[in-house]
Amino acid sequence: MLTSKKAVHARGLYDFAGDHDNGELTFSAGETLTIVAQDIGEGWWEAKNEAGQQGLIPEAYVQLLEPPEPSFPPPPPPSAPATDHSGAGDWNVQQSAGDDWNARQSAAAGDWNNDAWNSHATDSWGDQAPAPSYTNHNNAGLNNQGFQGGGMQQQASEEGWDDDWDDDNEDNSSNSTTNTSQPAESKPDGPGATPTEQDQLPGSGNFGLSAAKRERKQMSQNSDFSKYGTVKKSFNRFSTFAKTGGDAFLMGTVSANVSESDLIKIIDTPEGPAWSYPSQPYTCSIKSPKKESKLKGLKSYIAYQLTPSFSNIQVSRRYKHFDWLHERLEAKFSCIPIPPLPDKALSVSFGSLSTQGVKGGRYEDDFVSERMRQLQLWVDRMVRHPVISQSEVFNHFLTCTDEKKWKAGKRKAEKDEYQGGKFFLTLQTPPNCLDMRDVEKRMEIFCKFVKNMDDNMRNMLQIGHDSRKKHLGPYKREFQKIGGSFKQLADTFNLDSGAHSQNLTAAIDYTGDTYNEIGDMYEKQPKEDLDHMLEVLFEYKGMLSTYPDVLKLHEGAIGKAKECERLKDEGRMPESDVTAVIQRSDVISYGTLAEMNHFQRERVTDYKEMMQKYLSGQIKFYREITQKLETALHRFDNA
Repeated sequence: MLTSKKAVHARGLYDFAGDHDNGELTFSAGETLTIVAQDIGEGWWEAKNEAGQQGLIPEAYVQLLEPPEPSFPPPPPPSAPATDHSGAGDWNVQQSAGDDWNARQSAAAGDWNNDAWNSHATDSWGDQAPAPSYTNHNNAGLNNQGFQGGGMQQQASEEGWDDDWDDDNEDNSSNSTTNTSQPAESKPDGPGATPTEQDQLPGSGNFGLSAAKRERKQMSQNSDFSKYGTVKKSFNRFSTFAKTGGDAFLMGTVSANVSESDLIKIIDTPEGPAWSYPSQPYTCSIKSPKKESKLKGLKSYIAYQLTPSFSNIQVSRRYKHFDWLHERLEAKFSCIPIPPLPDKALSVSFGSLSTQGVKGGRYEDDFVSERMRQLQLWVDRMVRHPVISQSEVFNHFLTCTDEKKWKAGKRKAEKDEYQGGKFFLTLQTPPNCLDMRDVEKRMEIFCKFVKNMDDNMRNMLQIGHDSRKKHLGPYKREFQKIGGSFKQLADTFNLDSGAHSQNLTAAIDYTGDTYNEIGDMYEKQPKEDLDHMLEVLFEYKGMLSTYPDVLKLHEGAIGKAKECERLKDEGRMPESDVTAVIQRSDVISYGTLAEMNHFQRERVTDYKEMMQKYLSGQIKFYREITQKLETALHRFDNA
């Protein structure tokens, strides 16, 4: 909702005949409306007319009254953003807190920057982020990043290996996680997309036709939540889920004879639905980064050598292959949050690596090693996932060494018929029907869990970052000040050359050295325990940023099922059709709950290991300090 107490008014530029059944408000050119919410998304605002009627309006059809009125008529009316709110009258309410969650996806994905702990421990879920513009998902991932550049390091011959990739300099290309740049050939589309500079109309404020505001509001205690803590976004044919085939799946307008090998099994467990885990899990190592070149040295890149344990055959992959894989995973697995990749051009200040360590650019040894380590963490996460690790596209990425087969597999993955909403066709669920009220209760608890955990991560990252800075600076200086004072005292006592004073002077001098050493220990200690903890917190912060879209997808499906039940009660939809819709919504619920179960299992394992390593490091650290102080104390026994 608008946070300003002053009402915001707008004047209609053109006549708009709204569909009342879809929650739209009809108004005329020149009519004054009160804007209720500007953060609905997809080119829509919520407004109220003088008669008190309230509904959705296309933002391009009105002009806010605050800017000066133009001295000449507005340009011809644009096409209204088409929509099908699919029964929005009951459950299509305004978008608010969910936008804040969605905005975090860009922010967290770009978290691999100069000082990750400092800049992102304090960020909010309201950071600005580009609006999603839905493109063809055969060519782009759900985050709308056009994939440019890249090809595999040449296994046989460099020429032609990546001819079908849009080749460019890696420094200028964007990755699937940052979402901060847009390829020139991939302009945003959709009614809510932000126009490019060339698309902007001239004149102040574009005469009411300016692009939608894409600033994400900061989440506050007064933010409007749906009952799950996520946005109740309009489940229409222009939503991400609907555009990727989800609406068609839910309404039963698509079907396929899924082969046995493509089926993904979900089982019932005491903890709820869960993915069926593979009987033979595997690992994959990333080693030996090499600087390679092509086009007779005009283009350089880093190639990493991947070796999966099930084959022990090494394959060469560039960062752009990881980027492509990330997009394909996002496009295919609708109910599985895909963690962001590390940024390709900036480092994170883990361990000894800092911004100062990469002045030489992205080919500096320290930077290459650090990015390889971060990619290893990402691959480790993927190979532990029971669905992703067994997927065809992921195995193609890990095993293909032949360039022709690589290109064929790449095209096959991009044309996968089971992407987006159609992914649910591949889920083999238990025969039991789910209790919708029980599912909603679980989702409500989990959404609260995700929101609170994200707050915890940001708070702990801030505290950990502050502690790290104190170890590197104030703590070291304080101990060395104490040590220096003891050393000065020993220098003074040395002026007395009497034998009775020499042992005492030596003991005090030794104590000064001890405190100086303790100061050095404080400076080095974060690498032994705190850095690992911060790295885990940082990784989970990125993972949590990807969850809102999955939760909104599920909530939209449940909302659609409820809407169909309402239509049945009104005699507008046959009971058999409604039963089929509810059964298909159960499939979406099973997949979402199974992924929630996997997330919690991973969390328990990761945080147990994180806390054990941190506390073990702390115990060892303070034990060494105690030993040093005890040794200094014994020096005074003979003083």
